[in-house]
Amino acid sequence: MNQLFDNIRNQVYTANADEEDYVNPEDGLLYCGKCHTPKEAFFENGLSFGGINKHPTHCRCATERRQAEEAKEKEYRRKSYIDTLRMEAFRDIPAASWCFDQAAVLTAPLQTVRNYADHWEDMQNNNIGLVLFGNVGTGKSYAAGCVANAVIDRMVSVGFIAVADIVNRIQGLWGEDRDCFMRSLMRPDLLLLDDLGTERNTSYGKECVFDVINRRCLSGKPMIITTNIPLKYMQQTADMDERRIFDRILECCMPVQFDCQNFRQVNRQENMKKAIRLLNGD
Repeated sequence: MNQLFDNIRNQVYTANADEEDYVNPEDGLLYCGKCHTPKEAFFENGLSFGGINKHPTHCRCATERRQAEEAKEKEYRRKSYIDTLRMEAFRDIPAASWCFDQAAVLTAPLQTVRNYADHWEDMQNNNIGLVLFGNVGTGKSYAAGCVANAVIDRMVSVGFIAVADIVNRIQGLWGEDRDCFMRSLMRPDLLLLDDLGTERNTSYGKECVFDVINRRCLSGKPMIITTNIPLKYMQQTADMDERRIFDRILECCMPVQFDCQNFRQVNRQENMKKAIRLLNGD
């Protein structure tokens, strides 16, 4: 039996020892030849098993190496999860690369939206969303996409979908399929509803929009909504179906007006100038 324990002890010692390691004569423990910290420790309370009174442990450099590997693995899992969140958020919209730092001009409304992203945790805890309104081409969808990417980097789940797509999909769904789709809209921590007002202007379409927005408000999860509809119209419309929608939106979403120039028009003009220069051989 003693021979068996001696064999086990020798095997443990051999497996734990490197060529430059040494036994410290002061305590009889195996030490790392690189960091000079113990690679063995005594059992507590003087315990021993078959004459074995110590067990392997990590020296300082082995601990640091393990921690570095664990940190690397953790970062890899974090980035993989973020990539998955980004892919799920932008299935139908090419906004995965939109970010505040790459904006051509950091306009006042874009800065406001950036502040929202910077204080996301507070906004989330208080169920505060945004309704971005203004003319076509003023950067509302871009701003919403920038928020999405900013919070996704913090491992926040995001859904980004056009309101017209929601109405079109709901019209073709019934029963459990419709409920499943509605639940998918409630699942993300942040839901971005793009281009409110471009959906079919029917009573059924309005009811679908109200259902989504109402459920989202009741879920306690924020929304960001983009629309070309003026704030004054949202506040004063006489249409009861529309009033139900807008009242619910303004209850949980802070309005931000995008009143800057039409960036799409500017881009078109620049592209036209480039085309003319190329065609003229300049």
